[in-house]
Amino acid sequence: MWARGRASADECPKSLVTPQSMEWLEKFFVWKFAGGGRLDELAARDAEAFMTLEKEWREASNGQ
Repeated sequence: MWARGRASADECPKSLVTPQSMEWLEKFFVWKFAGGGRLDELAARDAEAFMTLEKEWREASNGQ
């Protein structure tokens, strides 16, 4: 059990890396370095993952 203030969880709140998330990371880097095509041409779940990864990529790039 994890708790902080009034919030609690049954699992560790840290990110969980799954085979699917590793696949999205690999697809994202291929997509990104191939010029980043149109998101509306991707499956909805892939597009959502790519938008999340793009946001994280920009935040990490601005922090350096």
